[in-house]
Amino acid sequence: MIKKSTMALLALVVLMVIVSGCTTNNNNTTQNNTQNISNQSNNNNNTTNTTNSTKVMSAEEAKKIAQQYVNEPGVTAGTPVLNTVNGRQIYVVPLYDNGQAVGEIELDAITGENLGGAGGAPSG
Repeated sequence: MIKKSTMALLALVVLMVIVSGCTTNNNNTTQNNTQNISNQSNNNNNTTNTTNSTKVMSAEEAKKIAQQYVNEPGVTAGTPVLNTVNGRQIYVVPLYDNGQAVGEIELDAITGENLGGAGGAPSG
């Protein structure tokens, strides 16, 4: 009977060691997965922050910049319209002379770079 009790006790100890080893590995795996998810979240936040650092200027800012490019007396910049062209955000700023549309200036909505436009000086 001692042999059977010893064998049962030994089997129980081996089983406990195996189970505790599996539990430890599962905890490590869970911790590693949690850490990986945390790292992915941080990477996503970094991407979001980078995107936010290239903010589109306000329409009022675009209007002021466009007005700086107007060389004709009496011509004023109107209300800018934000468009996306080939993935690039562009303000189209209409130009008016005495209430008449005479052209437009296109500006990069992030940098304010003058991209050109259409129309020109009023006739006459």
